[in-house]
Amino acid sequence: MKSIRPKDSSGRREASPTIRGTGAATSRAAESFLPDFCSLSTALMLVVSAELLAFVLTLADSSSDYGFWSDLGLRSLFIVWIALTSGVVLCSIRSRLARLDALWCGAATFSVIQTATFLIAWLGHDGPLNPGHAISFENLDVVYYLKILGASSLITAAWLRYLYIQSRWRLQIRAEGEARLDALQARMRPHFLFNSLNTIASLTRNDPKMAEELLLDLAELFRAVLKKETKWVALKDEVGLTCQYLNIERQRLGERLRIDWRLKDAPEDALIPPLSIQPLVENAIYHGVEPSQRGGKVEIGGQLTKRHLVLTVKNTLPEADARRSRQGARIALTNLRARLEACFPGEARLLTSVVDNCYQVRIVFPYLPKNHENPDRRR
Repeated sequence: MKSIRPKDSSGRREASPTIRGTGAATSRAAESFLPDFCSLSTALMLVVSAELLAFVLTLADSSSDYGFWSDLGLRSLFIVWIALTSGVVLCSIRSRLARLDALWCGAATFSVIQTATFLIAWLGHDGPLNPGHAISFENLDVVYYLKILGASSLITAAWLRYLYIQSRWRLQIRAEGEARLDALQARMRPHFLFNSLNTIASLTRNDPKMAEELLLDLAELFRAVLKKETKWVALKDEVGLTCQYLNIERQRLGERLRIDWRLKDAPEDALIPPLSIQPLVENAIYHGVEPSQRGGKVEIGGQLTKRHLVLTVKNTLPEADARRSRQGARIALTNLRARLEACFPGEARLLTSVVDNCYQVRIVFPYLPKNHENPDRRR
């Protein structure tokens, strides 16, 4: 179907807002319940966790012969070496671990950590790191190694179980977010559909060409709303969808609807969750412009700030009486907030405010360029 640019109330096509383009590249490791052992943050987490474990074990040991701080230093050195050695090995085989299912991936990780534990224990107890002790694999202190490996096994199993549960929780949150997206996509306000059809019907005789183009806009809008295959859409595509929606509303509201685009500082290749802007603009028109006798203005802005994309939708507020008659249930905001949290756990924010008789919705989330993975949600 041909692409159609929105028209203003005079019948001229409104040019799409200018969006700045960028060509940044990024990559993302395959999803797994294990953390990325090649990242500095994971290495720091391993060191801190090892220190905490050493501190707890030293506090629990009431039979210290060398003093608390000496025992803490020795245990810290021992556990940190195990953690870092295991991390290096797991980093080197992460591509192979990514091809395994959760059970075998956990078993492989468990084996690596136990092997590292045995080697570090041997180096310090019977190996070259024990001065004055002959290097030998004979006459090993079986009880010592069983105690070390037993403690390591329990701690490793508990840690892997924790990581797996966290992973399943994140997947559940993501699934709930996608379910909310499906619910939002499945629902289109009946008043908008009826008003659009009435507008198209009124133009059928007087301006059949305009009626045909509005009908095509409406078809494209529903096509995008019902599309569920992708997790992300480009910002320029979401803006195009919003423009098609505004083209329909312009023909109905005429000069009462004023639009101000401020997207010159936003990268057009940025990937965002689908239906991030259009529902906010629809809310702005329904609650701010339509009930006002004098109409109103909707401002749509965006900018890239410190590798985060900031999108804003601001609308003027109607008179107090009209405002009370259009109290909403905030479903669109709740759905959008849940989807942002599912797509960017702990990294996205949705903020609302009222300033100078204008209602503003502001969403902030990490910038993802065009070549970021866009998984098929049907799989």
